[in-house]
Amino acid sequence: MAHLTIATSETAVQKLFNGIRDNFSIDESDSVDFGPFTAGYEVAFHLEGGDVDMQADNSIVVKELDIKWDKLRFYAGIDIPELCIGGFCIIALPFVGCVLRAPEICIFEDDPDIGIDLDLNGLLTSEISLAAKPDLQYVVNPARPAGMNWLDAEDANLANMWKLFIDPEWVDIDIFDWSDIVGDLLENALDNAIDDLLFFLPGWAKDLISAILGPVIDLVRGILDIGDDIDEWLSDLLGVSLGLFDLIITAVADLLADQFPLIEIEDPFPILPYQGSLIPVKLPIEDLDVTFTEDELVITASIGETL
Repeated sequence: MAHLTIATSETAVQKLFNGIRDNFSIDESDSVDFGPFTAGYEVAFHLEGGDVDMQADNSIVVKELDIKWDKLRFYAGIDIPELCIGGFCIIALPFVGCVLRAPEICIFEDDPDIGIDLDLNGLLTSEISLAAKPDLQYVVNPARPAGMNWLDAEDANLANMWKLFIDPEWVDIDIFDWSDIVGDLLENALDNAIDDLLFFLPGWAKDLISAILGPVIDLVRGILDIGDDIDEWLSDLLGVSLGLFDLIITAVADLLADQFPLIEIEDPFPILPYQGSLIPVKLPIEDLDVTFTEDELVITASIGETL
């Protein structure tokens, strides 16, 4: 039989959730090597907003939890196979051989030959929604020596805790609300990188390269395996190949499931502090239970012998 019942409103739960949200931030980077090109990202973000809706099935749903990008940079390096042009004989003499050759020019000798750097911060809107169940855990203070009694633990500030986490059952992310400018940025970055790469070549060399390779921009798109939809390609690269989606989902799930509890209740629960020579009074909490309804978070507990 429960000796104690405490209920708090959805508004209070919203404020508790806001406290968890405001403690979250992440700063990560990653890269992958695809052979002819490498790609990577640098991200930093925090969370804002998020509407908490408690459900009758003992769960909560969080909607419109905004990802606020403090940094979102995408970069790629493209390695184009080396190409040498010129070096052919202009004047040849019998029994002597070639006495005048056209200059030989080799390009695409570096690795990577082209670097693309896109600052996508401010160009994306991203949002998370999730559903979670209560996960009540009894946590023994890891710094508390085995066998320490409650009074010594009180003096050393090493009390054990009941901790209520909200464990996500699913997390959904709508990370890319691409504007057309994102695709234009990548196209312009490719054009500019290629112009910079070939700027030193004389006109005849550029014409010869175009004749051999076709438009270089098409070659680069082929190396990157960009299809007709640049937005879709970049989304797939960042989300699937580089795992940015999973990074965000895992970070948010870990935040709620085992890093920051919604509520902490000290055990034994303090009733009266030290008063002169009198020791504190505390209530051992037993059989703690937590339930979400549509309107309230309800906590019930049995109380052990007063300490």
